[in-house]
Amino acid sequence: MAIPQDFYTTATLFSLSGSASAVWIITSLMGYLLESKASKQFKKWFGLILSIALSLLGATLVKEQQSLTWVVGVVNGFLIYITAIGANTITEKAATAGRPRKRPVRETSADKAGRGNFTEAWW
Repeated sequence: MAIPQDFYTTATLFSLSGSASAVWIITSLMGYLLESKASKQFKKWFGLILSIALSLLGATLVKEQQSLTWVVGVVNGFLIYITAIGANTITEKAATAGRPRKRPVRETSADKAGRGNFTEAWW
C-alpha cells in the first residue's frame, strides 16, 4: 500500500466533503482543547464562521466573479456547516452507542474543570 503524498490540497479543501471535514476536525479539536461546558456555544458559532469563511475563500478562486458569486458563497457556507453537523452527529452517536444514558445531575464546580471530548456534539 502506497502512502498518500498529499493529505489536503486546495482542490480537496474547496470541495464540499473537504471543507466539511476541515470544519468538523477544527471545531472538534477546539472543543477538545477547551472546557466542554463553556465551549459548546463557542463551537457552534466558530463552526459557522469557519464554514462561511472557507466558502467565501473558495469564491475568490472563481475566474469570472459576479455579485451572485458571493451570495452562492454564503449559501455554500451554510451547506458546509450543515454537512459538518451531520458528521458530528454520526461520530457522537457512534461514540456513545451502547452506553447507558446518564441521569441529569446537578452541576458542581468539579464538573467545569474537565476538558471537552473530541466526539461530543457541538451543534
